[in-house]
Amino acid sequence: MDRISLKLEARRLLASHFPFFVVLFLPVIILQFGYSLADATLDFQSASFLTTYHQLLQGQFNPATEALMKVLLILTGLAIIIGLLSAGMAFASIDLLRNRAKFEMPVTKSFTILNNGQYLVAAIIMGVLTTFLTFLWSLLFVIPGIIKSFAYVQALNIYRDALDAGSPIGYFEAIRRSRQMMNGHKFEYFILILSFLGWYILEGFSFGVLSLWVQPYTQLAFANFYVKLADHPDEDDLLSIFNRKQ
Repeated sequence: MDRISLKLEARRLLASHFPFFVVLFLPVIILQFGYSLADATLDFQSASFLTTYHQLLQGQFNPATEALMKVLLILTGLAIIIGLLSAGMAFASIDLLRNRAKFEMPVTKSFTILNNGQYLVAAIIMGVLTTFLTFLWSLLFVIPGIIKSFAYVQALNIYRDALDAGSPIGYFEAIRRSRQMMNGHKFEYFILILSFLGWYILEGFSFGVLSLWVQPYTQLAFANFYVKLADHPDEDDLLSIFNRKQ
């Protein structure tokens, strides 16, 4: 996997259609900003927060605990919506990289995951399954959990591709195929994540303004990673596919 080429292709696509991608990713960026504001209302280091949170766990309801519960519910809801929309962004990015979609109607594409009931259900169920499996591996130690999270990372994309091809597969089958696809590529995926560390730092210093570039850039790069593995498998990947069909 040529990480430099992956990122270069992503940058070229983003630079040539930047206004389109700004509109495409704007809903997610706005929601992430809202999440940050809601999160900022919680002071996790203060004794008052710890006291209120402890009271909430004990079922003691008062104005402070009720306010905290509302904020926690808002954060949870925003996190779920952001995750779902981000999955839709991944689908849209994959289609654009494959030349299966045109650079038009960005607002509609922003809600790809909500425009298709099967996508939505798959994203929710797959998210629950992979999170649960990763949690179980994390009970051993943190490192196995991280490794398994990389192994499962392509499961939803694989499920969606099978669905679009008219050959739907089961959720656990998608997870199994993701493990096979990422076999030998997990460290490359990890390095790809680390390669964006500088961008993430700059994004923070820009108070989120740089998100208009960083969000689509990273999403396109990770989508390109999947496209290369799914559409252009190497010899080991082809052998794995052959063995699976036997």
